[in-house]
Amino acid sequence: MFRIMKKKLLIIFTIFSVINALGANVDQLADSASYYYNEADYENALIFYDSIIASDYSSSELYLNTGNCYYKTGSLANAIYYYEKSLSIDPSNENTIHNLQIANTKIKSKTEELPVAFYKRWFSGLISIMSADAWAIFSVVLFVISIIMGGFYLFSRNLILRKTGFIVGISFLILTVFSVVISINIANKFTNSNYAIVFNEGLVKSSPNEESNNLFELTEGIKVEITDSLNSWYNIKLSDGKQGWIADENVKRI
Repeated sequence: MFRIMKKKLLIIFTIFSVINALGANVDQLADSASYYYNEADYENALIFYDSIIASDYSSSELYLNTGNCYYKTGSLANAIYYYEKSLSIDPSNENTIHNLQIANTKIKSKTEELPVAFYKRWFSGLISIMSADAWAIFSVVLFVISIIMGGFYLFSRNLILRKTGFIVGISFLILTVFSVVISINIANKFTNSNYAIVFNEGLVKSSPNEESNNLFELTEGIKVEITDSLNSWYNIKLSDGKQGWIADENVKRI
């Protein structure tokens, strides 16, 4: 036991030394995290991953690896939380999607999802094709093409080229606006998430106080939507449509 504690203290001391000497060099911390991760020493890898996250650095892969470490160490809620964080940055990350699906099968009590309208499923599938940054780059490419086509329309003496430039230019301009909207939508999901993961099993109440009626119980790892808040309570909605109030200490916003 003493040797284990000594090892952990040495690692923590190393982290602070790296931060002080290198100005919280993320690459240095990431190298150390990767070393322990590859050695299957997930608890020590988490020390470095948590330090990177604490430095306000974020990426889909960082959250994926952090989630993997928590999953390997038996912390299901933390694993699901970081997988969701990973997808909020890059909805197309196939490794995260796969690992989240596996983690969700471990939840003790699952909720049945209500049918989703076709257009919502279509839009959700569309935005998951690429990350917010990729959509932003794509919109720039589309805009450049629309400008070029606009040039053909304005300056070409060939009637066919002018018509083609006008039609294609307008079409690509519309696609540019559409891709910008998608990019902003993904970015907003990351910065202003209304979703949370249940960390502590608890009873959902009919109103925001302990004396109110019990409606149902939530288990660790379930994803909920926060629809309202009052003092230290959240009004939450489950995927099956159930709603109620839960103490904010029992959930963690994504």
